[in-house]
Amino acid sequence: MKKLALLFFFNLLLFAPIVVQATHLFSGYISYTVDEQNPRKLDFVFTLYTLNASPADDPFVYVYMGDGDTVRVERGSVIKHSIYYDKEVFTWSHTYAAPGDYVVHWTGENRNGGILNIPAPTDQLSLKIITRVKVGAPTQNLHGAKLAGVPIAAVYTGEPWTHNFLAYDEDSDYLVYELVTPKYSTPSFEIADIPGYRLPEGLTMSEFGEFHWPNPDQKGQYVIAVKITEIRNGREIGHMIVDINLVVTERTDQPKMSLLNKDRLTVNHDGSIQTWPGQPVKLEFYLQRNPASDLPLSVRQFGEIDTLKLVEASLAVRDTAAGLAITYTFTPEADMERTEPYLIGMRGRPIYDKPQYQQPLRVEHDWAFAYLYVGEQRRPLSSGDNFPPERPKLYPNPARGEFTFEAPDLPGLHLLVRDVTGKVVASYTLRPGRNDFARPAKLASGLYTYTLTSQLSPIETGKLVLQ
Repeated sequence: MKKLALLFFFNLLLFAPIVVQATHLFSGYISYTVDEQNPRKLDFVFTLYTLNASPADDPFVYVYMGDGDTVRVERGSVIKHSIYYDKEVFTWSHTYAAPGDYVVHWTGENRNGGILNIPAPTDQLSLKIITRVKVGAPTQNLHGAKLAGVPIAAVYTGEPWTHNFLAYDEDSDYLVYELVTPKYSTPSFEIADIPGYRLPEGLTMSEFGEFHWPNPDQKGQYVIAVKITEIRNGREIGHMIVDINLVVTERTDQPKMSLLNKDRLTVNHDGSIQTWPGQPVKLEFYLQRNPASDLPLSVRQFGEIDTLKLVEASLAVRDTAAGLAITYTFTPEADMERTEPYLIGMRGRPIYDKPQYQQPLRVEHDWAFAYLYVGEQRRPLSSGDNFPPERPKLYPNPARGEFTFEAPDLPGLHLLVRDVTGKVVASYTLRPGRNDFARPAKLASGLYTYTLTSQLSPIETGKLVLQ
């Protein structure tokens, strides 16, 4: 036993530049739900991800409610997220005396030392978690944005990195993602941007909330923050900021997760997958075992569909010589059709029997993601978008063998043709101007409807008669 203790102590000394300076805080965010009986009463959840090897502990926190009140919140639970990280959950309710905009925030201990994209000394800057709520607004917002995924991720040198928190809104509000400067508490206790902060070079975020970092090349710790804003009828109705500590390391024995059958599905121009109510969806993933590891593997799906139990879904896992073959299936129902996509994540990981203390900041998980639209509804284009004066034209109509579609000068044009049951029977990608099409042999004579979309937003519908 003494030999093991000495070995562990030696490893700590070996990695002293990382371990000694590190705090135990790695990610956090505050979400909320409005009480249906009292619109000024909100139920809050503060989720904090911590390094479980650290002796530091947070049995309670103090949260500033934005109205002058500060509440002490006891920790409700500690959930083992992985072999290295815990998920700590704090829940409480607060009733505001009057309607208004309130900034709810928590200040954590100083950040880690040696963070690469913040000027030194980084361990003298605090960690600030912020959520903005609109209380008693005319447009009632019953639910703030929440995460079905996890703000902890593995980043490896020389490998493109993608990740997604799988944010969702139970009111189906439009979510906007923005990489922002992380916050800290000034000596005068004001909320401010971290001075001199630099976004990791090349890091971007898509409209689906997906991070993409094409070539992380320097090992070490980075901090990023994401502002997730809820939009309804073109107006902000609340936002939260998720603060994340990223550790870039070399890949050792972690597996790789991938989505296999995307090219056999209907894919929109933005990379999202098109699905329809009543038609089964099958996503095929593969978790490839790392040749350097003989550990067993496990998988789990994440997303709004499973978190809210919107529809019955099935996960089938088959063992192969090189890893796990995974099939995730469900059939969207009619009430799932909406203007916003559904985000799905599949996570794979090796099952360790004990922590690898020589790598105290590692993440053993790997992910693959899919973004699905159910039905043809799309978020309407904003009033600021400029439409060309000419209207789309389809002729001849009725048509026999061929027909022509004259499309406006707009990006991302797509034409969907449906039969009388609403099923899509033909799909075309268009360019601005004249587009000539041959009638598909499978289409019988009869009445059809068509929808023209630009960047997934419908701009024209009509009828097509085939003779």
